[in-house]
Amino acid sequence: MKKRFIVVLDGEVYEVEVETPEGASPLETVLSVFQSGVVKRVEPPPVGKGIVRAPITGRVSKVAVERGDRVEKGSTLVLIESMKTVVEVKSDAEGVVEEVYVKEGATVRQGDPLIRLS
Repeated sequence: MKKRFIVVLDGEVYEVEVETPEGASPLETVLSVFQSGVVKRVEPPPVGKGIVRAPITGRVSKVAVERGDRVEKGSTLVLIESMKTVVEVKSDAEGVVEEVYVKEGATVRQGDPLIRLS
């Protein structure tokens, strides 16, 4: 069975997904992954003013803006599909797109950052 762990080691955050062999503890498995050197470092999610976050968990079906675009309040930024429903993520203010954190086809969780507006 695969399990996902978030591990903080010396202040660095890592996301580890491992399949625990029968008879082994999840901790032993995670430690062996770190010893093997196959680890993906995860950047902490951005915080602050202007961050537009995913309202639901789903798959990004469309990113309607790119860096440098000027958007008005109510402009569609991203479309997210979840359980055969498409949710439009709209801008709640006018501004300029400073950063796009997602790509089409990516899976996002509720609360994940999508876009940063100035």
